[in-house]
Amino acid sequence: MVHPLPVITRKKNVRESPRDWRPDAGRGCVMVTNAPAARRADSIRLGPWHQGAVYGTTAALVVSGIIWLVLHYFLAASGEYGPQVHPLEPWMLRLHGAAAMAGLIVYGSLLPVHVRRAWSIRRNVVLGIGLVSVMLLLTVTGYLLYYSGDENTRPFISAGHWILGLAVPALLVWHIVSGRARARIDATPPEPMRNHA
Repeated sequence: MVHPLPVITRKKNVRESPRDWRPDAGRGCVMVTNAPAARRADSIRLGPWHQGAVYGTTAALVVSGIIWLVLHYFLAASGEYGPQVHPLEPWMLRLHGAAAMAGLIVYGSLLPVHVRRAWSIRRNVVLGIGLVSVMLLLTVTGYLLYYSGDENTRPFISAGHWILGLAVPALLVWHIVSGRARARIDATPPEPMRNHA
């Protein structure tokens, strides 16, 4: 892929953008910037409502999944005919399923803007691919758990689903922290090159 050449602009006494706040960015300075990339970098950050939807949906999925795991594996009561299902376990599955449906919409809404633009400027690509892959695997394993009737493979699918699900918060935090760190680096104003002529 061919990267755009840096744009060399000769500054005058006027400020051309809000980022030109330094007093030494005036007369006699040459600024080297990559203007198209700088504009696109700001556009991959999620808005407050979108960010809240991603965080809220992820929290609902993770919390309902963890509560289900605790109820299923640690709080199951033994009955006359074997282990009894905890009364809250079906409700956690229903909540988890509803959050998963919302998650399909929310995570799908990231594809046309956030994912596509981040891909075009090559920002946080490796972690992004990892996160998208985990979400796809969670979707497939969740579908198989709901519709698979094979009792031999179901425990393996379930274990894979909840292991991946427990990894999502760490991956998401890593993705966010890494993306914000890279955005700060990209937002640092370039040092002016003094014109010695």
